This record gives sequence, C-alpha cells and structure tokens, in this order.
Amino acid sequence: MKTRLLLPSNIYARMLISALEPDSDYNIEFYPSALITRNILTDNSALGLIPSLDLITHKELFISSQIGISFNALLSNAYIYFKKEQQTIQDIYLAGDITSNEIILSKILFKELYNVDVVPEILKETKSDDNNILIAGDENFEKELFITGLSFSEEMIELLDAPYVNFLIASTNENMIKEFNNRYADKLRAYNSYNPGLLNKYNDLVQEFISVNLQHIVFDFEQQDIEGIKLLIQLPYLHGLVKDMVDIKFI
Repeated sequence: MKTRLLLPSNIYARMLISALEPDSDYNIEFYPSALITRNILTDNSALGLIPSLDLITHKELFISSQIGISFNALLSNAYIYFKKEQQTIQDIYLAGDITSNEIILSKILFKELYNVDVVPEILKETKSDDNNILIAGDENFEKELFITGLSFSEEMIELLDAPYVNFLIASTNENMIKEFNNRYADKLRAYNSYNPGLLNKYNDLVQEFISVNLQHIVFDFEQQDIEGIKLLIQLPYLHGLVKDMVDIKFI
C-alpha cells in the first residue's frame, strides 16, 4: 500500500517535491493548505506538509526536524497589500490559500511592528484597493500582485530574528517521519538546482524574481531553522492567544 504524501498546492511545495523525487511508494496529493492537517489526522499512514502553526491545536503530531519549507529573506508564500492614502492601519483582510499561520501571525505582526490591534477577516471577494489585504498562495504570482506587496516572510523574519518556517512535514506516525527523513534528508542536502519547467506557467518577471531569490528558500533544515520553528510556536503563547506552550515532537 502506498504512503499518502499530502502537499499544499503552491509553487514552493512543487519545488520541494521536484527536489525529493519521491519513489513509487508515495502517492502525491495536493490540497488547500488548511485541509492537510485534517486529512493526516485520520490516516495513520499519511504524511503532510502542514502550516507550522497547526501544531498549536494538534500537539500530538510528529514533525520532521530535517525537511520542510523555510524562508530566510524576500521570497514568501504570502504578501501584504496596503490600501492607499491611509493614515493609520485599522484592519487586515485575508485572501487566497489562508492557513492558521496567516490568521494568527497577522494579528501578532501588526501589533508588534505597527502597534495596531487588528482582527483578521477572511475576504471572499477579489482584491480591492479599498482594503489592507494579506494574500497567501500562488495568486500573488499568477496575478503578478507581489510587485506591490510586502513580503510576509520578510516581516516575520524581522520579528523573530530567525528564519520563518512556513511548512513542516508532519504525521501521527513517528515511524513515517523517521523513514521519510532517512530516505530524503541527505538527498535534499545535495540538491543544488531546480526544475525550471515548474515556473513555465508564470511570466518572465515572476520567473526571474523566483529564480534570483531561490537561495532564500530552504528545504533541508539547519539549526537556525529549528530555532525559528521554536520561536514561531512560542509567539501565540507569549501574546496570550493560547493558554499552553507546545512541546514540539521533533523526529
């Protein structure tokens, strides 16, 4: 029986899977990011690339200490777009492939960097210049919105003074994580290129932007990424958004 490997439907997850080149033992499935944790919780033989803050409500999950998606500069899976000619920031709307990360961290980020208390609200309509909007996922590149956006990852890096670890390999089964690490961690460390065909659906500007900044995305975790995960998971507790600290089950 094949192992299910559930991934977010975004360019960075596709780059990761291209680097891993999983063998036929794995069945690759793409989902909206917010649904991946729900799916692996009901399947003890599945792995998923989950939003990192899903750990807050699912402390039972085991996490790979070696493989995931971490940003250390400009590249990001989410961008913030501010409405024009505003004197103060009063609200933030969320759109795209929204996860627990954007919902929780936008509240913390705006408090820490702008001293503003906001209540993030999901925006179901298309982007409007009348709103401050945080958009997650490939929509930023498909519609070339990122050009006028502020990198969410870069803002989080400034706040944490550490890499922003956006996605983690997780499972309810400890042995699944061990096997995945054993198979692919060394392969990722030796990986030094990517399949340029992954960017073909984007225009030249997007292709160049991602290609030039590829050194700022990390798939094989180093110690600084582990520290980034720990700092990130502490933030909601330190800001009084959750009652308990999370003991991360690194494998």
